[in-house]
Amino acid sequence: MVIAGTLRKVTPAHRHVSFPELRGVAPFTRGGRDSAPGVAGAQFAAARAVKWLLIVVAIAIGLVTLIPATAIQVPSSLRVGNQSLPAASCATRDTLWIHHYAAALYVPPRQPPETALQDPRQPKVLFVQILSKTFLPKEMPKKWRQTLERELDGPSFSSIRSAWHDINVGDRILIAYAPGPGVTLKLNERVVAQTAKHEVIDALLHAWAEGEPVPQRVNRTVAKHPC
Repeated sequence: MVIAGTLRKVTPAHRHVSFPELRGVAPFTRGGRDSAPGVAGAQFAAARAVKWLLIVVAIAIGLVTLIPATAIQVPSSLRVGNQSLPAASCATRDTLWIHHYAAALYVPPRQPPETALQDPRQPKVLFVQILSKTFLPKEMPKKWRQTLERELDGPSFSSIRSAWHDINVGDRILIAYAPGPGVTLKLNERVVAQTAKHEVIDALLHAWAEGEPVPQRVNRTVAKHPC
């Protein structure tokens, strides 16, 4: 399940706005360096004005970009069957001021997440909301593609791969597991794929952990990103 180790909450310390530096304007040289000091001075003043205009625009763009992410709130709980699951871990994935997605993990109350995630008797949900497509790859990343292709039947895998191409900013992705019905993957309100196999959850967890023991990776992530 995709609880990326690099997820983090948006705090003022993580906000950064950069802007391009302008090189100084070359002096006016027609007829000599000092032949037109008024024109050179005007060029220098114009360059400074352009530079500060760029700074103001960059800061404005940065602030506009930050507003939607700080306003995003994941659900405090989600219902699977007749059971309400509280959020156990939630955060956003960021690059500078670009917020890629918000994610939250839901497991039964008073259940250790590392246990609930690997227990076929326990329901669980991963919620993801897309905040930006800036670095979203056109194709599903290899480790997820290979894992799902190995664990799912052909039609289910094709449906998920097709849905990847349809993802847009604001979309909500839900991966829910309930004992009996199994795994359901939804894009907004549309059911994309279903399988009764809990092994799909296990395989996704192992792919996400990248060789680290799953319980250890889950514990570290939840401790770092509580809701």
